[in-house]
Amino acid sequence: MEIWAVTNGRMGIPELVDVLLLVEPAIDAFILRETTKTDKEIVEAIRRLKEAGCDEEKIIVHNRPDIAVMTGIRRVQIPGYGLPLGQLKLQYPSLLFGRSVHSLAEAEMAYTHGADWLLYGHLFQTASKQGKVPRGTDELFRMVQAIPIPIYAIGGIRPEHLPLLEKSDLAGIALMSAIFSESTAEEAVAPYRDQLFRGKVESTWRK
Repeated sequence: MEIWAVTNGRMGIPELVDVLLLVEPAIDAFILRETTKTDKEIVEAIRRLKEAGCDEEKIIVHNRPDIAVMTGIRRVQIPGYGLPLGQLKLQYPSLLFGRSVHSLAEAEMAYTHGADWLLYGHLFQTASKQGKVPRGTDELFRMVQAIPIPIYAIGGIRPEHLPLLEKSDLAGIALMSAIFSESTAEEAVAPYRDQLFRGKVESTWRK
């Protein structure tokens, strides 16, 4: 099971790059979700990460396939409100696309339209989704059984949830508040790694 990080858009580019470089050895991928940043700022962040030696296979661009192509990144996370996957796959055949989904029906549609992976949430109560009812694990587990592509879960996941999640064929978890709301992001990842891996496993994206 993999650990992904999702950035929260609250850091300036220098701080964001520094934090990602710190946590990069401990995670399998991160979604660069910087919705308030300009195109120039996002490109600059990716440039700095690559120049500092970040494994570019770990970088996933949020909702901007054009920026992914421009910067040589091959994975893009499309939100539920994003452009149709079929259209994107035709326009950007060299890219891999994930879709954020919130139900089994959405997941089935995304799979039919060519999604390479799915991100489902929010699973548990989380600071980034105040006032919204968490979706829990029942539908997630049905989704994992029904759809034959990697499925990741996000939303309020704590280390104590991992034994339950490991019982399914879930591809991994994605963390936002758990990492980027902590004073030391690198240390925030450690309890998850300790619980899941007892030493890191090879990423399914680097076979």
